[in-house]
Amino acid sequence: MKKLRVFNILLTIALSLYFIYLGIFHFGSSYMRLFESLGDLWVSIKFFFVRVLGLTDSVIPTVNEYSGVMEWNIVLPEDFEAFKTQAGTYFSMLVSKENLAAYGMLLGDICMVLLKVLVIAIPSILILILALKRIYKSNNVKHNKDTVPLRVFKWITKTTYQPIKRLVLSYICFLKRHRFIWILWLILWGIQLNLATIIVAFFAYYFYFFVSFKFDTLYIQICKLFIDLQVFLTTFPWWVLLFVALILFGRFRHKLAISKLRRLEARNCGFINELPIVSMTCGSMGRKKTTIITDMALSQEVMFRQKAFELLRKNDMKFPYFPWISFEMDLRNCMDYGTVYNLATVKEWINKKRERYERNGDEKKRLYGYDIKRYGMTYDDGLRIWHLFDILSIYAQLYFIYVIESSLMVANYSIREDNVLLDEGNFPMWATDFFPNETMDGGHHAHILDFDVLRLGKKVIENNPNAGSFEFGVVVITEVGKERGNNLELRDVKKQTDETNQKNDLFNSWLKMCRHSATVDNFPFVKVFTDEQRPESWGADARDLSDVITIVASGSQRLALPFYIFEEMLTELVFDRFIGLYYDFRYRRGDNTLLVHLLKSVASWLFKRNAKIYNKYGYSVSYIEKERGTFDGRIEKKKYFIMNKKIYSKRFSTDCFSDYFNDMAKKTKVGLRDYLEYMGEKATVEELKLQNSYFMNSLYKGVDEEQAS
Repeated sequence: MKKLRVFNILLTIALSLYFIYLGIFHFGSSYMRLFESLGDLWVSIKFFFVRVLGLTDSVIPTVNEYSGVMEWNIVLPEDFEAFKTQAGTYFSMLVSKENLAAYGMLLGDICMVLLKVLVIAIPSILILILALKRIYKSNNVKHNKDTVPLRVFKWITKTTYQPIKRLVLSYICFLKRHRFIWILWLILWGIQLNLATIIVAFFAYYFYFFVSFKFDTLYIQICKLFIDLQVFLTTFPWWVLLFVALILFGRFRHKLAISKLRRLEARNCGFINELPIVSMTCGSMGRKKTTIITDMALSQEVMFRQKAFELLRKNDMKFPYFPWISFEMDLRNCMDYGTVYNLATVKEWINKKRERYERNGDEKKRLYGYDIKRYGMTYDDGLRIWHLFDILSIYAQLYFIYVIESSLMVANYSIREDNVLLDEGNFPMWATDFFPNETMDGGHHAHILDFDVLRLGKKVIENNPNAGSFEFGVVVITEVGKERGNNLELRDVKKQTDETNQKNDLFNSWLKMCRHSATVDNFPFVKVFTDEQRPESWGADARDLSDVITIVASGSQRLALPFYIFEEMLTELVFDRFIGLYYDFRYRRGDNTLLVHLLKSVASWLFKRNAKIYNKYGYSVSYIEKERGTFDGRIEKKKYFIMNKKIYSKRFSTDCFSDYFNDMAKKTKVGLRDYLEYMGEKATVEELKLQNSYFMNSLYKGVDEEQAS
């Protein structure tokens, strides 16, 4: 790494010296022209202030004079009248018969050259295809053996292409880390290609024109612009503009796509805000129920942070001169020491501060130097009079919710979020963008849901230390019906029993009252998202509290990136053609050949690029119906947008309970191949009995009993 750094530094010095050498010996006129334009700018500024201040007009502008440094090498005439005359002559000649005949002859010559190329190329390509088919038609089982051409190709690329590629990529990373280098190079080349002169000349004319308003001088400025562009037009490598245009076009498309995805996310947030505290998402298997509640939980967590921030700003303005930064640092210190760890302890902390202040006073110590005499201790909002400590209590709770550096989600399966707290030691800010330009390290996983924290009655674990600790956050429960059961399944479950069950744990009571512990400044910071295949799987007492979201259909993949259709068509064409040839080759041969290696490199690059674009900019639409859990209201048809970048970035596992079945399978000694097969097209009696089927057992039970008797 040290040698590579030394190489990068030496290369930078060498390139810089070379650029300076070019500037001295090849672009000297550009520097002279820049100094000339700076002189024009200085004169124009003096002319501007003389006119604005109404002083004696003794300054003569030089901006309308042609350059004394650069020669007149453009085709434009020096004055506008000559330009009009020559323009008319040019357009009359452009559509003349002689010109049209010359264009036709030129087109014919080009067509003749193309025909000659095709006459030679088509037979050559056909011969090559036939030869390759004959070569690759032969079979072998030389597993993973490289052919001689492929070994030669790998050796050449290993000794030439790969080292150069590593050096180039390393140097690009070096320039990205040291931005000042390429910024200085851009400034240097801007001067040497005479682009800096054009900018200076523009401002020189700007100061002149807006106090003189002489429109007849515009033609001279256009001519001077073309003169100054001569350096750029004659020396700049035009093929570079193709890459620049592609980069700019890619960035333009990226911005449009991200803007669309953010609009879709905003629509999702609007839908989530319409939901009550408890909601239940239903649908058949594979309809993305868990995906949708995970997506909603991720959005809701961000919205809770944003809502806390919004309310913080409003409460800040109620006492705008209070030293909030000192108050926040004091609270964060208490959080770090563990004396404040939930909303209840936050309120207790404020109450103690209030008692100490009312007992001892001392604004400098108790109120961080807040000037009570100047700014007061009360706030009148037109509805009531707020005391400073009332606002401090609300602010502290909001700040606790906002700044707590952990996930706000509590779930019975794992969910990962990418939110990162950015802190420079003052007021922290959350990076919560689901579509960032650069991925940042950090984020958290959802907290494990101990259902005892949601039970107001009996607990599964007696004296559970977590009981009663949940106050606010996003609760996510998948397969809620299997956890809570419905009225039919709980018919034989008794409330009056020593064991904890769904009828005596008062979970439903918590659902009805959960907003009380989570409400800060009249906003409930709690939301419960659940899913199940059928709404009837959850008991009516709990389901009636919620909105039921039924997934009617899940749409196919769409793309937010505009103008991608032609690239996608090319990718599909190349990949589909290659994949058929590739597996035909795999079927016939086991070795590795140069042609297949090259084709696979191209096809895999296109495949990866296409997959990456769909992962970054892809989305699908889920068509849903929303209704009250009592099923006595109007059904609303809605759309919910599933964006790949947001929900599939290692957020959760759809087989969240699979380890239960994995554990069972590992304990067995058989697999699918070990299952007995039917001997014929119709099952025998013995084979039917081997099914261990309730139906078959009931049929043969009576027959066996008769035979036994």
